[in-house]
Amino acid sequence: MLLRIFLEYIRKTKKLPQGHVFCFFGREYPSLFFYYIVLFFKKNNIHIEHLSCGGGDIARIKALLATMSFTGMITYFLEDFHILTTKKQQELLEYMTSYTGPHCLLLFSTNTLNELRSSQFSTSVMNNIALPETIASRDLSLVRFLVSDLIQDKTVFALQLAQVIDTMSLDSACLFAYYELVLGSNVEDFFSRWLMYIATPTSSLFVLSQYFFNKKVQLFFRQWAIISPLYAPQFWVTFWADQVWRAYVFCDVMKQKNYVDAKKAQYKLPFSFINRDWSSYSLVELCNAHDFLTIMDFRLKNGGSEIGLEHFYIRFFGNAFK
Repeated sequence: MLLRIFLEYIRKTKKLPQGHVFCFFGREYPSLFFYYIVLFFKKNNIHIEHLSCGGGDIARIKALLATMSFTGMITYFLEDFHILTTKKQQELLEYMTSYTGPHCLLLFSTNTLNELRSSQFSTSVMNNIALPETIASRDLSLVRFLVSDLIQDKTVFALQLAQVIDTMSLDSACLFAYYELVLGSNVEDFFSRWLMYIATPTSSLFVLSQYFFNKKVQLFFRQWAIISPLYAPQFWVTFWADQVWRAYVFCDVMKQKNYVDAKKAQYKLPFSFINRDWSSYSLVELCNAHDFLTIMDFRLKNGGSEIGLEHFYIRFFGNAFK
């Protein structure tokens, strides 16, 4: 089952889809996401309880899951399932493939991704749901209902967030949904003063690089004033050295009309450079710019001043490397 389908279903119905076992799997355990999943069901009068698997007593867990409680059916969230050994996860998963109640189970596994994809764990009672490492920022609405049903779709917050951040983890999406709920009229202040400390504005790096190779000086320095405090000077020297080197390789193969290798070399370069701006650069200019950054990197690591970065921008935009 796709995560999107699962979330859309519970948002509309306020209950779980058909089945007794819902096994989520992924590379990392999204603790905040599951906190809000459990909270959502509790708010909607689903009897859900935490069942710790941390002790590793598989027999005790099986016995509890097989016993009807005085309160009737319970939805158990199997906490810490993912920290069990692979062998114990395997044993419980095999038990769950034929589990028909009396309860409903939610769990997360990081160690059984390949097994979960196999037919061995695909049954009518067991739903396997892959959790992506990130979701697109425009998909914030997928999880915001878990935090609160008071947040309306397509708010100012969500639109501004999509302009700054390309992707986010499920936990980050829940965190942003919470901020969206409590900020009220302070949205602008949040984006101008606090967002940089919460998440890396990935699209801002892309835009900065685009203005850099476009040599749109005013737009570049406007963006630079916002994003530069996020990283140390050493990062920026490395970042620009990488960008300039990639630009050099791309220009070199494009000038040779080697379009197959050019497609491989365009990774991490802005679209405007790939489509148009590359033709205005010479290999000499890019090589000289890279040499400058290499020397600056050495000086920074040996106690030099970070003012060299501003000097680099002045020389680059002034065409001094040609």
